[in-house]
Amino acid sequence: MQSTLETLYPAFDRSRLVEAVHLRSSCRAFAGALDAADRAALSYALGRYALPGVRIVLTPVAEDFFTATLLGMKRITGCRDAAVVIIDSAPLSRIHAGIVGESLVLEATARGLGSCWVSGSFRRKDVRVPVDPGEAVLCVIALGQIAGPLTPPSSRHRKAAEHLCRGNLHDWPPELSRAVSLVQAAPSAMNMQPWVMSLDPQGTFILDASDRAQLDAGIALCHAELALETPHTWHFGTQKHQPMAWAVAR
Repeated sequence: MQSTLETLYPAFDRSRLVEAVHLRSSCRAFAGALDAADRAALSYALGRYALPGVRIVLTPVAEDFFTATLLGMKRITGCRDAAVVIIDSAPLSRIHAGIVGESLVLEATARGLGSCWVSGSFRRKDVRVPVDPGEAVLCVIALGQIAGPLTPPSSRHRKAAEHLCRGNLHDWPPELSRAVSLVQAAPSAMNMQPWVMSLDPQGTFILDASDRAQLDAGIALCHAELALETPHTWHFGTQKHQPMAWAVAR
């Protein structure tokens, strides 16, 4: 049976991954490759956090695999391992890629490893992972050892929660306020945070984003799901007038 978002994280994993949310940050300077134990643990995690339409493969990379960016960000250095994010044409593949990829990032963070989502500044011709017909490499995630222990970032330069939500946050239940806080910490391309959260009159939690931001929305949904303890079911919009995703309490 295929996994769904609301069944992805066993209860014993949630607190550990929530702690990792508060520690995670994008690493651009690595101190070494994954060791055998880290590689095995991350491979096992990828088997547990599987969703349709996406597969992620760990692979060694050359030190010059990552290239300079056009926008002044530092080039990634010292990285010798990457997770290649591959999608097919399934309708939710980009959203699922964000969910599964960020689950891997949080697992890496929980093990004290560095990570960084990379969508453009890498050498696509040097990706050595076989890609089947109908599949495409969406992005990669840099992974590896870091020089010291992980510490919470001093600043994430994120939008205020009020700018990410519709309605009065003071009226939101504590569980959904926690979801907002975890989504606020989620990374996104160019740190744009291209999503908006809201509650409908029945108290359904809604996360919306444009079609172009499906990968980022998947990352945000990973964070939101970790906060939701009330039994619920996620639904995904298939019509233009529908939001991207919403969680209905059961």
